Amino acid sequence: MIRDYANIIYEVQKGREPNESSIHFAKRIMKILYESSKLPKYDIIIATGSNHSIFPSFFQFLKGGKVFAIESQDRFITKGKAVDIISKFSKGVFLHWEEQRKLYKDKSIVVGPIVERPRYEPRDNDYILITAGSLGFKRLFDIASKITWKKIVIQTGKVDPRLYKKENVTSFSFDPDLEKWIANSSLVITHQGKTAMEAVVMYKKPVIIVYNKDWKSATTYEDAKIYAEVLGATFLDDPISWNSDEILYNALEKVGKPKEIKPGTPKLIHYLRDEENLIP
Repeated sequence: MIRDYANIIYEVQKGREPNESSIHFAKRIMKILYESSKLPKYDIIIATGSNHSIFPSFFQFLKGGKVFAIESQDRFITKGKAVDIISKFSKGVFLHWEEQRKLYKDKSIVVGPIVERPRYEPRDNDYILITAGSLGFKRLFDIASKITWKKIVIQTGKVDPRLYKKENVTSFSFDPDLEKWIANSSLVITHQGKTAMEAVVMYKKPVIIVYNKDWKSATTYEDAKIYAEVLGATFLDDPISWNSDEILYNALEKVGKPKEIKPGTPKLIHYLRDEENLIP
């Protein structure tokens, strides 16, 4: 998936997934340390925040590299644990929103939402896209797949896509070009995470964010709710708390246009270019 974006790729064991405990991290720590220490030195390092960023960026810091971190787009009250650790030895933390500035105070670098340049023209092909990352979100999919009055596209992740195949539903585990599905959708339903920001900022799509309680090490309910407000998205609690499927159906009827938000990626690039010029 990332081969189109990099000339050289190194693989380091990830400590844990969002639904895993610290026990998994402890079991993998020796392999993580070994693989991280073997990476060659780079002048500028950008740690994207997941736990697999901690040790590679720390070893780069020890080797004299300039380390920057990127906080998650959905953190406003709480810090990401990995980014909080990395911030202790980094030169700064890039942030997507002014509302995040208080998280890292003098190390905060607010650039705006960090997204790719859109590869497609936005279109409305009259379907609802439902996606919830690589792990999937079965209880959301179970309810959304009952919709009969609209075409539905579901990227299921690790949930079996065969559970949802019917006349008006297209389902698949994974598509490396998810952006195409976002660009051509009428509406995007997703969980807390980056897809909501991409849909709004890159393609100006209406979005419903459905909170997933299973992501134990991810953002909090309060963070996710603020995230939806910042984007102009509709926010719903985890389906496990719903007393009726109508909660989703009513949200579909009431969903409004998202906010007009300018990407911050160009500002981040300019900042790094200035830093690069200062490297002896």
